[in-house]
Amino acid sequence: MSRLGLLLGFLLLSACAEDGGPPPPEFARPETALDYAVAIEGVEREGVVALMEQALELYRQQDRGAQSLAFLRRRAEGDMATVLKIMRSDGYFEAEARYGIEEVAPEAPADNATETPAEEEAKTEAPGALVRIVVTPNRRYTLAAHRFQLLETGPGEPPAAPDAGLLGSPVGGPARADRILDAESAAVEALRASGRPYASRLGRDAVADPETAEIEVETAIAAGRAHVFGPVTYVGLEDVDPDYLDTYLTFAEGDVAEPAKLVAFQRALISTNLFAAGSATLPPEPPEAAEAPVTVTLEEAPFRTISAGALYSTDAGPALTGGFEHRNLFGANETVTLEALAGLEEQSLDTRYRIPQLGRPGQDLVFGAEARRIDDDAFDEIGGTLFAGLERELSEELTVGAGILLELSRLDEGAGVPAETSRLFGLPVFAAIDATDDRLDPSNGFRARAAATPFSGVVGNDPAAFMILDASTSAYFDLTGEKKYILAARGRLGSILAGDLDVVSVNRRLFSGGGGSVRGYAERFIGPLDANNDPTGGLSVAELGAELRARVSETVGLAGFVEAGSVSEELFPDFDEGVQVAIGGGVRYFSPVGPLRVDVGVPVNPRGADDAFQVYISIGQAF
Repeated sequence: MSRLGLLLGFLLLSACAEDGGPPPPEFARPETALDYAVAIEGVEREGVVALMEQALELYRQQDRGAQSLAFLRRRAEGDMATVLKIMRSDGYFEAEARYGIEEVAPEAPADNATETPAEEEAKTEAPGALVRIVVTPNRRYTLAAHRFQLLETGPGEPPAAPDAGLLGSPVGGPARADRILDAESAAVEALRASGRPYASRLGRDAVADPETAEIEVETAIAAGRAHVFGPVTYVGLEDVDPDYLDTYLTFAEGDVAEPAKLVAFQRALISTNLFAAGSATLPPEPPEAAEAPVTVTLEEAPFRTISAGALYSTDAGPALTGGFEHRNLFGANETVTLEALAGLEEQSLDTRYRIPQLGRPGQDLVFGAEARRIDDDAFDEIGGTLFAGLERELSEELTVGAGILLELSRLDEGAGVPAETSRLFGLPVFAAIDATDDRLDPSNGFRARAAATPFSGVVGNDPAAFMILDASTSAYFDLTGEKKYILAARGRLGSILAGDLDVVSVNRRLFSGGGGSVRGYAERFIGPLDANNDPTGGLSVAELGAELRARVSETVGLAGFVEAGSVSEELFPDFDEGVQVAIGGGVRYFSPVGPLRVDVGVPVNPRGADDAFQVYISIGQAF
């Protein structure tokens, strides 16, 4: 067997990948620069052609042209060695390459010509030239064997060498350098994941047999000694309690030192929204002892946020919103949130207090209080709600929760119905999953929420007991893979388990219609109407909608939608009250805080009491 210069061929792919910047200028382009085109013949695999287009100076300097034919010839001559290296990286160690330069006349090709695209391009630009690179691949070598040699394993029993074939090395197939390099990287990562975080690749030796057209590769890896996690030290903390941060630890002292656990810990700390930047690292050099201490370097972010906004709908008129949030009240990410709404028909103040990591990771204790005043076609309300509950993250996407609430409301349905006071006690539970790529402007994935709340209390002078079941889901599809055309769909089903509609306080009945429901109809206006054409709500609701979103520029988008809803006085949707359908469209402005949307919805089958259209202005997508 004889040794061939294979190492350069293997390394060429990674060298080309690292060079992402523009090529250095050879010269200032003169007015008389020679334009030229390049044609490659004899290379079948598109990936190899793409690599040549990235690596060859003929391509990298093409926009600048050539000073002369002689200069272009020297450039092509210099590229021949690179062409051979690239062919070797694809297993063609006996490849040959030559070039030729043809001057191109300014005339266009004849109708029956069969020029290649590069030839046609050259002939349309004059004066010019065509550089033709002709590659003869010859035999493609097979990777007969790929072995890993583990060195510097440290004390204790050395680890078993990884199986290159199982890691993707093309053993038994064409000796492609990219797959060999990927297998080497996978071997290093496997060693690091097994508790040898300082494992690194040292190099490789490749031996070729021209008689059989086979090569064997041996890769040397410094495995490093096995380590376990040592003590954790925090750097950069001023107002955050390190004991609180310890609750996010994904490992214990003495656990096998897996880098992936450090990454997960770092991600968890950043997700608290307490830090502008952070990292969790082991020492830069391998410690002599088995314990590897962990240093967590953090930069605290501002803890307070003030927000303000405005909403508008044809039905409800303008409204102002405001909010305040403090995310680190006592040093352990205790978060207090205040949200206010001031509109013509609704005013509310909602406050929440959240204690994270209560008793276990991902479990939060939440307290809430809301005061509100509503003057709506469906009902008038002056009331308030107190809430306390536990929420637990079962995964990054799935959250469940349960709690208790107390509600006191003064309600007036109008239409000759006397005003009444509602006193309710509830036990809400929910499960929510969010698998979308963006909470304000999703383009892929889905989200769903299901909630059940049994209520007991007194409505007016009568005892009341009922249970509200409400489930909704939405899905998002990127139609082109470029986030330019998004198809969004949503659905909702709800039911109140009660003996009669009058048992349920009017503010807890099910309604449909409005900017976050079925656009084109007034808020809560779909469903049964009383003698004054005011909605009475129902015991069941069903909604369905779809929206096509098109991005026409970086900051502007368009949307078209169709939505439908039905509210019934029966326990389950029976559509006896009809299905109200609306269509419409809108404009989106993609601001730094989320999309600002303006929508116009038009009822397809309006009733006499319905408006001809509705206009909505708000921040965030409709769903």
